[in-house]
Amino acid sequence: MTLENCILKCEGTGVCVLTGAALTVTDSEITGAQGAGVELYPGSIAILERNEIHHCNNLRTSDSSKSTLGGVNMKVLPAPKLKMTNNHIYNNNGYGVSILQPTEQFFIVAEALNKGAASGDKKDENMLSKVMQNLNLEMNNNKIEANLKGDIRIVTS
Repeated sequence: MTLENCILKCEGTGVCVLTGAALTVTDSEITGAQGAGVELYPGSIAILERNEIHHCNNLRTSDSSKSTLGGVNMKVLPAPKLKMTNNHIYNNNGYGVSILQPTEQFFIVAEALNKGAASGDKKDENMLSKVMQNLNLEMNNNKIEANLKGDIRIVTS
Protein backbone atom coordinates (compact mmCIF):
# COMPACT_ATOMS: atom_id res chain seq x y z
CA MET A 1 0.00 0.00 0.00
CA THR A 2 1.21 3.51 -0.78
CA LEU A 3 0.11 6.75 0.89
CA GLU A 4 1.28 9.98 -0.69
CA ASN A 5 0.49 13.61 0.25
CA CYS A 6 -1.90 12.54 3.03
CA ILE A 7 -2.81 14.12 6.33
CA LEU A 8 -3.68 11.41 8.85
CA LYS A 9 -5.27 12.92 11.95
CA CYS A 10 -5.50 9.78 14.04
CA GLU A 11 -7.92 9.73 16.95
CA GLY A 12 -7.13 6.16 17.95
CA THR A 13 -4.58 3.86 16.39
CA GLY A 14 -1.93 5.32 14.11
CA VAL A 15 -0.70 3.43 11.04
CA CYS A 16 -0.11 -0.30 11.72
CA VAL A 17 1.96 -2.35 9.28
CA LEU A 18 0.93 -5.90 10.13
CA THR A 19 3.04 -9.04 9.75
CA GLY A 20 3.81 -9.69 6.08
CA ALA A 21 2.43 -6.32 4.93
CA ALA A 22 4.29 -3.54 3.09
CA LEU A 23 3.65 0.20 3.30
CA THR A 24 5.18 3.29 1.70
CA VAL A 25 4.28 6.70 3.15
CA THR A 26 5.61 9.77 1.31
CA ASP A 27 5.14 13.53 1.84
CA SER A 28 2.48 12.96 4.50
CA GLU A 29 1.63 14.00 8.04
CA ILE A 30 0.71 11.57 10.84
CA THR A 31 -0.54 13.15 14.05
CA GLY A 32 -2.75 12.55 17.08
CA ALA A 33 -2.46 8.76 17.47
CA GLN A 34 -3.17 7.39 20.95
CA GLY A 35 -0.20 5.03 20.55
CA ALA A 36 2.64 5.07 18.03
CA GLY A 37 2.17 7.10 14.85
CA VAL A 38 3.58 4.20 12.80
CA GLU A 39 3.85 0.69 14.25
CA LEU A 40 5.71 -2.10 12.45
CA TYR A 41 4.87 -5.67 13.35
CA PRO A 42 7.37 -8.53 12.95
CA GLY A 43 8.11 -9.39 9.32
CA SER A 44 6.59 -6.20 7.88
CA ILE A 45 8.19 -3.70 5.47
CA ALA A 46 7.84 0.09 5.53
CA ILE A 47 9.37 3.00 3.66
CA LEU A 48 8.83 6.43 5.22
CA GLU A 49 10.04 9.43 3.19
CA ARG A 50 9.59 13.17 3.80
CA ASN A 51 6.90 12.82 6.47
CA GLU A 52 5.95 14.77 9.59
CA ILE A 53 5.16 12.42 12.50
CA HIS A 54 4.18 14.35 15.62
CA HIS A 55 1.95 14.65 18.69
CA CYS A 56 1.42 10.88 18.93
CA ASN A 57 0.95 8.70 22.02
CA ASN A 58 -1.77 10.85 23.50
CA LEU A 59 -3.24 7.90 25.43
CA ARG A 60 -3.27 8.58 29.16
CA THR A 61 -2.31 5.33 30.88
CA SER A 62 -0.41 4.09 33.91
CA ASP A 63 0.99 1.21 31.79
CA SER A 64 4.59 2.34 31.28
CA SER A 65 5.09 0.03 28.26
CA LYS A 66 2.33 1.88 26.39
CA SER A 67 3.36 5.34 27.57
CA THR A 68 6.74 5.03 25.82
CA LEU A 69 5.33 4.60 22.31
CA GLY A 70 5.64 7.70 20.20
CA GLY A 71 6.52 8.39 16.58
CA VAL A 72 7.67 5.05 15.15
CA ASN A 73 7.55 1.69 16.99
CA MET A 74 9.19 -1.52 15.71
CA LYS A 75 8.72 -5.04 17.09
CA VAL A 76 11.91 -6.84 16.13
CA LEU A 77 11.45 -10.63 15.73
CA PRO A 78 11.32 -11.59 12.96
CA ALA A 79 12.91 -8.34 11.94
CA PRO A 80 10.76 -5.86 10.05
CA LYS A 81 12.42 -3.80 7.34
CA LEU A 82 12.27 -0.03 7.71
CA LYS A 83 13.75 2.69 5.56
CA MET A 84 13.35 6.25 6.86
CA THR A 85 14.58 9.23 4.85
CA ASN A 86 14.06 12.97 5.42
CA ASN A 87 11.35 12.56 8.08
CA HIS A 88 10.66 14.96 10.94
CA ILE A 89 9.62 13.11 14.10
CA TYR A 90 8.86 15.47 16.96
CA ASN A 91 6.70 16.39 19.97
CA ASN A 92 5.57 12.82 20.64
CA ASN A 93 4.68 11.90 24.23
CA GLY A 94 6.86 8.77 24.10
CA TYR A 95 10.08 8.20 22.17
CA GLY A 96 10.64 9.35 18.61
CA VAL A 97 11.65 5.83 17.50
CA SER A 98 11.30 2.68 19.65
CA ILE A 99 12.81 -0.68 18.75
CA LEU A 100 11.26 -3.42 20.90
CA GLN A 101 12.73 -6.89 21.28
CA PRO A 102 10.13 -9.11 22.99
CA THR A 103 11.89 -11.06 25.76
CA GLU A 104 10.13 -14.38 25.14
CA GLN A 105 10.98 -14.30 21.42
CA PHE A 106 14.55 -13.25 22.23
CA PHE A 107 15.04 -16.38 24.35
CA ILE A 108 13.54 -18.61 21.63
CA VAL A 109 16.02 -17.17 19.10
CA ALA A 110 18.89 -17.38 21.58
CA GLU A 111 18.06 -21.01 22.26
CA ALA A 112 17.96 -21.78 18.53
CA LEU A 113 21.30 -20.06 17.92
CA ASN A 114 22.92 -21.96 20.79
CA LYS A 115 21.31 -25.27 19.79
CA GLY A 116 23.84 -28.00 19.23
CA ALA A 117 26.35 -26.47 21.61
CA ALA A 118 27.73 -28.98 24.09
CA SER A 119 26.84 -28.33 27.71
CA GLY A 120 30.42 -27.25 28.40
CA ASP A 121 30.54 -24.87 25.43
CA LYS A 122 30.43 -21.18 26.13
CA LYS A 123 27.03 -19.65 25.42
CA ASP A 124 26.97 -16.50 23.31
CA GLU A 125 26.70 -13.59 25.75
CA ASN A 126 26.28 -11.05 22.94
CA MET A 127 23.01 -12.52 21.66
CA LEU A 128 21.04 -9.24 21.82
CA SER A 129 23.66 -7.40 19.78
CA LYS A 130 23.64 -10.21 17.17
CA VAL A 131 19.85 -10.06 16.90
CA MET A 132 20.00 -6.26 16.56
CA GLN A 133 22.67 -6.57 13.83
CA ASN A 134 20.14 -8.53 11.77
CA LEU A 135 17.67 -5.66 12.04
CA ASN A 136 17.05 -4.13 8.62
CA LEU A 137 16.84 -0.44 9.50
CA GLU A 138 18.08 2.33 7.24
CA MET A 139 17.82 5.92 8.48
CA ASN A 140 19.06 8.90 6.47
CA ASN A 141 18.64 12.66 7.06
CA ASN A 142 15.84 12.35 9.62
CA LYS A 143 15.22 15.05 12.20
CA ILE A 144 14.15 13.46 15.50
CA GLU A 145 13.65 15.98 18.29
CA ALA A 146 11.63 17.18 21.28
CA ASN A 147 10.06 13.80 22.06
CA LEU A 148 9.00 13.63 25.71
CA LYS A 149 10.78 10.39 26.71
CA GLY A 150 13.72 10.74 24.31
CA ASP A 151 14.45 10.39 20.64
CA ILE A 152 15.51 6.74 20.15
CA ARG A 153 15.03 3.72 22.43
CA ILE A 154 16.18 0.11 21.98
CA VAL A 155 14.84 -2.26 24.62
CA THR A 156 13.75 -5.82 25.41
CA SER A 157 10.20 -5.97 26.71
